[in-house]
Amino acid sequence: MQCASEVMASFLWSSDDDASNREPKIIEQFVQDVEDFSSQYGSEISVSYTAFNLRGPPSNFPDYGDYPQAFVMRTYGTWWDEAPSASKNYMPQNNNAYTSQDFVEVSFKEAVYPLEVSVFETYNPGALVRIWAFGISTSSWYLLWEGEPHYAGDTPRIFSPRIKLISDSTRILRLEFNHKLLPYYTELDAVLLKGLQCLDIEIPKSLSRTFDEKPKPFKKGQILDKVVSSNLHEKIVPPMPTAIQSEKFDTDTVLGDFQRLPNETILYVMKYLDIQSLCRCAQVNRHFNRLASDTILYREIDLRPYWYCVHSQVLSTLSNRCKFLQKLDLSWCGSRRKIYPSSVVNFLKDSGTELTHLRMNCCKFVDNMVLRAIVTTCSSLQGYKITMYDCSCKMISSMDDVAIALGNNCPNLISVDFWRSFSLTPTGIRALGNCKNLQELDVGWCLQAGASGEWLGWLTGNELRKLFLGALRGICDRDLRALLPRLTRLQQLDLLGVRAVTPDICDAILDECHDLRLLDVSFCDQIPDAQVAEWREQFPRVRIKRSYQTENVNTAPNDLFLAPVLE
Repeated sequence: MQCASEVMASFLWSSDDDASNREPKIIEQFVQDVEDFSSQYGSEISVSYTAFNLRGPPSNFPDYGDYPQAFVMRTYGTWWDEAPSASKNYMPQNNNAYTSQDFVEVSFKEAVYPLEVSVFETYNPGALVRIWAFGISTSSWYLLWEGEPHYAGDTPRIFSPRIKLISDSTRILRLEFNHKLLPYYTELDAVLLKGLQCLDIEIPKSLSRTFDEKPKPFKKGQILDKVVSSNLHEKIVPPMPTAIQSEKFDTDTVLGDFQRLPNETILYVMKYLDIQSLCRCAQVNRHFNRLASDTILYREIDLRPYWYCVHSQVLSTLSNRCKFLQKLDLSWCGSRRKIYPSSVVNFLKDSGTELTHLRMNCCKFVDNMVLRAIVTTCSSLQGYKITMYDCSCKMISSMDDVAIALGNNCPNLISVDFWRSFSLTPTGIRALGNCKNLQELDVGWCLQAGASGEWLGWLTGNELRKLFLGALRGICDRDLRALLPRLTRLQQLDLLGVRAVTPDICDAILDECHDLRLLDVSFCDQIPDAQVAEWREQFPRVRIKRSYQTENVNTAPNDLFLAPVLE
């Protein structure tokens, strides 16, 4: 990827004397379509809180608040990282400085050379950590900007970071987010892309503030011409055939005493290197190539941080080094058809026989052929995680059958997430009573299960750490009180929208659940604001979330879309 100064120089380099007299055509455009995303708070049967709301100009800005017309992702803070279902990094050394937890990929009507990207944030802003652009001519991803997350407070904003310039046009952007610093869900209202339609022009002074200081134009190739004309390369570097055939080719002068270390010591050092560094070590010399390709270094592989450059050939290259592979994360990889299903199948056949853990979240290459390969090849598999928001579970006519199968066949089940499974009923949830070691249960927005909460009494285990019951309005104090003796280890409880609960049961939960750290009582009509304020003083160890509704001062929305705002 070219740096901004190089691209600026190419902007200014033109053989047309009249170029300086032409004004560039700058296009400003909002999102035309949403191509992909990793999570959304809304469901596939509604537009509320979904990625679909990023299309077009902003609907709420400059109003601040929690509006259903915005795009909302599923997590905030560190609560999901602390839950039993939290994903552990297979190769933490691969992580970037700013780890991404979510992404959304959007497209625009016109392809442009990007000058500015503006993100309209209307609730808890500050989660954006990266902006990528997909180059049309190179079919490659370019990193336009990255920065650490920073909670910007209770105020709306248009976030327009200074981006790097690229010499390729784009109509597709990808935004990545980290929610760890946010007190509650963040919301995006729109994304604006400003760019030049072509590069055969001079940048006007009015736009110069957008970029770094511009160097003087230079003619490319001057240095290379001098090197070639002087034959300097022949004097310094021996001909490649001679270097390869030479038995005395010595690299000690480059590596010094490090290469004299025992192989075991070098391998011990190499196990702390990321995949990219291992590949570079393999190019140093034959000795390092053998060590950096040792199968012991490839028992756990996480390719998600390299999603932008992983393609089918990468899997083919790695397969020879992964004969003892046990854990593999391919999440987010395969964007824009860079990985073919057949390549994944071949990789699994060559290197997947000892796999115990496999993740393929948001992978476009997953199809029936890949799933069959997993079933037939990965006989030692203990954990398999896949999320595909463009292929939801709405085709499952009865989620009760899934819950009953889990209850009958997985007595040691630790975590299960049925969030927004509309076909789940109390019949299915009762079957989970067979799972004595269940630590995490999310049945939020499973509306058919919300008519009554009697099924809570069937949860017989004493290990629950996380219980999310959002929007199940039929649950009352009696149902929770029956479960309370088995909640001694509870850490997170979501009662958002459970309107029948009263302060009495919440008092009991706060008193008896000494490990409790999160309690969401938003939209619990029986709980007054004054009581919430008292709890916050009395139980400072617990983060108590409480929302109230306020009107959109600009548009006076329908009562259905009154905006909840976090205190």
